[in-house]
Amino acid sequence: MAIIDPRLDGADRAEAKPLWQRLAWMAAIWLGSVAVLGAVAIVIRFWLNSPQS
Repeated sequence: MAIIDPRLDGADRAEAKPLWQRLAWMAAIWLGSVAVLGAVAIVIRFWLNSPQS
């Protein structure tokens, strides 16, 4: 399968980056997604709890 072939373009560059840098990017993306989901949840909560006219 070509998808898991380690000879794909960019595989060497990805392996060249240090582990801490790859983990930091993963953590940053995870924290960003949690923050966005939290903001959406707060907006929905305020929208549902707003007084009806």
